[in-house]
Amino acid sequence: MKTFRIFYSFIWKYKGYFIASVLTSFFSTALGNFTPFIYRYLVDNFYNFTISTFLSVAGVYGATRIGMIVFGNISGFLGAKYVNPALVDSRVKVFGHLQDLDFAFHTTKKSGELISKIKRGDGAFSNIDQDLNGEFFDDLVRLIIAAFAFYLVSPKLIYIFFTAIFFIIITSIYLIKKNMANRVEFNKEEDKVSQLIADNLINYETVKYFANEKREINNLKKTFKEWERSLWKFMMSFIKMNFSVRLISSVATISMLGFLTGDIVSKKITAGDFVLVFTFMSQVFPNIEKIMFRFRSIVRNYTDIKDYFAILDYPLAVKDVENPIPFSCDKGEVVFEKISFSYPGGQEAVKDISLKIPQGMSSALVGRSGSGKTTMTKLLMRVYDPSEGKVLVDGYDISQVRKEDLRRVIGIVPQEPILFNNTIGYNIGYPLENATERNIEEAAKLANLHDFIVTLEKGYDTVVGERGVKLSGGQKQRLAIARVFLLNSQIIIFDEATSHLDSESEKMIQESLERLSKGKTLIIIAHRLSTIMRADKIIVLDNGKIIEEGLHNELISKSGGLYKKLWELQTDHEIE
Repeated sequence: MKTFRIFYSFIWKYKGYFIASVLTSFFSTALGNFTPFIYRYLVDNFYNFTISTFLSVAGVYGATRIGMIVFGNISGFLGAKYVNPALVDSRVKVFGHLQDLDFAFHTTKKSGELISKIKRGDGAFSNIDQDLNGEFFDDLVRLIIAAFAFYLVSPKLIYIFFTAIFFIIITSIYLIKKNMANRVEFNKEEDKVSQLIADNLINYETVKYFANEKREINNLKKTFKEWERSLWKFMMSFIKMNFSVRLISSVATISMLGFLTGDIVSKKITAGDFVLVFTFMSQVFPNIEKIMFRFRSIVRNYTDIKDYFAILDYPLAVKDVENPIPFSCDKGEVVFEKISFSYPGGQEAVKDISLKIPQGMSSALVGRSGSGKTTMTKLLMRVYDPSEGKVLVDGYDISQVRKEDLRRVIGIVPQEPILFNNTIGYNIGYPLENATERNIEEAAKLANLHDFIVTLEKGYDTVVGERGVKLSGGQKQRLAIARVFLLNSQIIIFDEATSHLDSESEKMIQESLERLSKGKTLIIIAHRLSTIMRADKIIVLDNGKIIEEGLHNELISKSGGLYKKLWELQTDHEIE
C-alpha cells in the first residue's frame, strides 16, 4: 500500500482534474452501456412504433452515443492535465533524491541498474494510471450495469454470474502471485543485462585496447540465457491465466444460456429481454477477462513502480541539520579536531587526527595508499561525517552548515576530471549557474587553456564527448583548474594528477596551479613528492595517523622517517 500512497500523492496534487476526469469517465461509460436497454425496447416494440416514437428512440440512441464520445474525450483531456504533471513531479522527486544521495551511495550502486529501474518506473507510472484510474474503473462500471440487467430479466442469473466472478478472482489471484514473482525475477535479469551493456559502453576503451569485443559479446549471450529463462517463466504465467479465465467465462456463458432455456420456451421473458441478456453476456465476460488481465497489468506495473519509488527509501548518510547556521568563508582556515572515521564495514581510516591548516598556505598530504589522505579531504567536503571529532572552517563547525554552502567555498581539481558530454564552455562554466562568456574565457586564460580552445573549429562550443574523451589528460586537468578559477573559492583541494602527464602539460598545470593558489588555502594530495617541495607544510600520514610534519628539507633530513624513505624510492638514490 505504501507504493500506492506515494503514487496517489503525486496524483492528488492535481485532485481537481483527477476527480473531474473520473466523473466524466463514469458518465461516458454509463451512457455507452445504456445502448443494450435501447435494443431491448426496440425489439419488444418493433411492430408498434409510429414515426414519431421511432424517431424519439433514435434520438435517444444518438444522444447516448454522442454523450459517450463527448464525455470520453473530456475525460481523456482532463486525465492528461493531471497525469502529465504528476509524472514530471515523480521524475523530479526521484532524480532530486538521487542528486541528494551521498558519494557512498553512488560509488556502490550500479548505473545501468538504476537507469533500468528509472526507465521501467517512468513507463509504469503512466500505465498504472491508465489501467487503474481509467480502464479498470470503466470496466467495474460496465460490470455493475451488466449485473443490474441480468437481475432485471431473471434474478437467478445473478447467482451464476457472481459464482463465475468468484472462481475467476480466486484463480487469478493465485496465478497473479506467480506472475508477480516471475516479474521480480525477470526484472533482476533485465537489470543485469542493462548493467553489462552500460558498463561495457563506459569502458569501451579498455575493451578495444585488449581486443576483447568477442569476449564481451559472449558475456552478453551468457547473461541473456538466464534472462530468456526468466522471461519464459514470466510469459507462461500469462498463458496459464489467459486459459483459465477464458475457460471459466465460457462455462459461465453456456450455463446462463442453459438457465434461460425454460424461461424462453415458457415465454416468461420477451425477445427484448433475451437480446438484453445476450448482448450483455457477449460483452461482460470478455470484459471480465479484460479486468483480470488489466489487474495483471496493474500488478506487473506495480512491481516496476515499487522498485522505482524504492529509490526514495535510500537514506542519506550525511544529512544537513534542521536549522543550519549561516556560513561564510573569508579566510579559508581549516581545523581538524581529534577526527576519527571508519568506512562502513571497513577498518578505521582516520584515527584521532588533530591538524590546523592556516589560511593562505599550501599544505600537502603525503603517505602510502590507504593512509588516509583522500579520507581527510572527503571529511572536509562532508562526503562523510567523522565518527568522532569535528572539522572547522573559519571557526564554523561544518556539520552545522548546509553541505551546499560548504562545497561552494571549496574548489577541487580531481585526479581524473569527469566532464559532461557537452561543450567546453558549458563544462568550464558549470560551477556558476549564471557564468558569462567573458567569465568563462578569463578562467580559461588563467588555466592556460584559452589558446588551445581558439584553435578548435567550434572554439568554446566544441563538444568534449562522453566523460571528456575528446580531450587529452592535460587538457582535462586545465579545464578542471579553469572551473576552480571561475568559482574563486578560498579553499582549493588539488588531487595531484600530473604524474601521468608529459613534461610540457605538467609545467602548464603547475603554472596554472601557482596562479590559482595565490592568497588561497591549498590542500594537495601528493603522489609525486617533487611537486610539493615548496609546500608551506607537509603532513605525512600512515595507517590513518599523522606521523610527521614539516618542510621538505626538514623531512628529508629526518633519519628513519617515512617521508625520507618515500623520497628515496622516487628519486632512486639515497640522501647523504
